Amino acid sequence: MENIPSAYIDGYANGRSVDAGRAENYVAHTTVGDPVADAMVADLAALGSEESSRLIRAGMHGDDAAALRGAPASVRAFFDSCANPPDWVDYSAFLPGCRMFHRNTRLVLAGMVGGVLVEGFSTNIAKSFFLTGKLRDQGIRRLKQNNRHMLEIFMPGGMEMHNDGWTHSVRVRLVHAKIRTLIANSGEWDVDELGTPISSAHVGFAVAAFSARLLHHLDRLGGKFDEEERRSFIAVWRYSGYLMGIPETILFRDEPY
Repeated sequence: MENIPSAYIDGYANGRSVDAGRAENYVAHTTVGDPVADAMVADLAALGSEESSRLIRAGMHGDDAAALRGAPASVRAFFDSCANPPDWVDYSAFLPGCRMFHRNTRLVLAGMVGGVLVEGFSTNIAKSFFLTGKLRDQGIRRLKQNNRHMLEIFMPGGMEMHNDGWTHSVRVRLVHAKIRTLIANSGEWDVDELGTPISSAHVGFAVAAFSARLLHHLDRLGGKFDEEERRSFIAVWRYSGYLMGIPETILFRDEPY
């Protein structure tokens, strides 16, 4: 492949020896951001904080259709992209995963904090958060945000439109776009070396870790769940990842793929 960010060259070679298709797909997405969300953030910046907040609230909560009708096209496009779940979403299939999460809450949180997040901090994904101070200066706050997001998506009905799991997932997408813009304008990010900040590859990898890798840690910690609950847990995270703006070209389908 051409135009591989230099930080990924060695890892790409190793990855190809294991699964060439996945390695190529991952590296291709290291230079892909979220064009829809990025365009919205750029347009909102020109409107001022008060008007921007009003439009975001209208889209998040669905309680001011008139505001959205008068919003910039990019804002309407962003919320339209979140409005209709893809055909593979089955809300009833999320319930076993919700039950499993609440039955194993302490172990899930232990696996997330002591396993998944620690592993993630050692990858290129963490560079953007260190650059913005999100980990160095606001690590506890960031951890609470991650845990709150997870708690909300595993509430029964939480992933239905405008409910808390849905809004938290969409808000993460918006926050990522804001950080991506901040980093891009900072002059401190080397695109040739690192690719796009908070790329689709990074977010896709993170959600795969929050789901499949977390199940691995949960199993080792003694968590109790059956195959239906396992598939359901993965499905909840898959839809959350979709709402977070991960393209389906890199969003996992199930635990193996």
